[in-house]
Amino acid sequence: MISKLINRKGIIAYLITRPRRFGKSLNLSMIKEFFEKPINEKENKDKKFVFDGLEVSKDRKNMRHFHKYPVIFLNFKGKKSKEDGSSIINFLKTEISSVFIYYKNRIDFNKLSSYQKEEWNKIEQMSDGVILQNTVKFLCTCLKEFYKRRCIILIDEYDKIFLKRNDYLRFGMVTGCLDIGLNELNSGANNFTKCSLLKDNYFSDCYGFTEDELKNVLSNFNISDSKEKSDDIEDGIKERLKKKYGGYSCVSNIGIIKNIYNPYSIMKFVQKNKNKRDNFELSNYWIYSEKNEKLKNLLKNSNFNFNVKFLNLLCGKIVDLSFDKYSPIEYNYLKKDNSYKDIWKVLFFSGYLTEADEEEYKENIKNMNDKMIKITSNESKLMEIDSDEIQSNKNNLLEKKEWNDIIYFKIPNQEVLEYLHHLIDELNKKKNKKKI
Repeated sequence: MISKLINRKGIIAYLITRPRRFGKSLNLSMIKEFFEKPINEKENKDKKFVFDGLEVSKDRKNMRHFHKYPVIFLNFKGKKSKEDGSSIINFLKTEISSVFIYYKNRIDFNKLSSYQKEEWNKIEQMSDGVILQNTVKFLCTCLKEFYKRRCIILIDEYDKIFLKRNDYLRFGMVTGCLDIGLNELNSGANNFTKCSLLKDNYFSDCYGFTEDELKNVLSNFNISDSKEKSDDIEDGIKERLKKKYGGYSCVSNIGIIKNIYNPYSIMKFVQKNKNKRDNFELSNYWIYSEKNEKLKNLLKNSNFNFNVKFLNLLCGKIVDLSFDKYSPIEYNYLKKDNSYKDIWKVLFFSGYLTEADEEEYKENIKNMNDKMIKITSNESKLMEIDSDEIQSNKNNLLEKKEWNDIIYFKIPNQEVLEYLHHLIDELNKKKNKKKI
């Protein structure tokens, strides 16, 4: 990933969206560790050998950028979506103030001009009249005087205000789960290059584990891939992990990269199963790593659990959806009258759905039984339809002409599928109790 950032020309700001716990924060920390210039010899000694032996350190071009830049890291994970506007503003002020305090200890502050020192202190103390949008750009201008290089800005769980027309920016990277319209909400923002699982020409293999990476992880932790022999388990551990935690895909300029594994679940599995050769424990790790109240409310308030295509997905099928990959999710997507288009996007960007290709979709249609063909064709009649009509419906699905905004989706793996079944059962039980 570091090599890609160094070699990529013409892109000033990236917006990277991935599901939660997919390595976004970890990658930002790695980037900071590589590029940030140490404050003194002791810090340099502590950090100097962190990347030794890794691929990035084997390229001289990469190492010319090692420990050379001022890096501004803003972490907005603590910002709660339910907080009111004033609470969020106060949170942002605290975060920005802490960055100014951090860098005051890393530069010769007295070398700044009187005006710069006065402005710096105002921002650090968040005095009245400080305009948040201007603070980070001001910090970049000050730091360039000391480092003689443009800044790198990293924002975890992104906000909408900090990369606004900044000529002192080397590159910026902003991460989050959902695309809620960074450019649209701030027309003065740098042009962001969006990198999501729907389209990522630059970092498609940098989030989640690939097949080769999984193989290395299992080997490093001495987890055997031998076949397990019992009445109900026939697959080796690699195949079981693929079904349980794999299945994600990412569209790149070379096509769909398939079988990306959820990194959080894989590492939790490794933690519990290292040095094992049998009796592996495959639990639902990622799905319960955080409360899913937003998703529950979204589905409950919209009656989405009765949507035909959603029911098809719960049956393990692949569906085709009209999906505008370029328009963002409405910021207030949790409102009661939410449209289905935003619900589909929330499900996808949150990691409950992944993209499939046309070949998978057609193979899925071919293998459908008569009952599923009837459901997929939106055939609501309860009476039996004859085999000729079923075959006709199947042919129509296979030969259907698709528009450019049609994308094929599926539920990626057993972990997500089991959770969604549990969630729908829970919502239906609550609804039935209200009726009683």
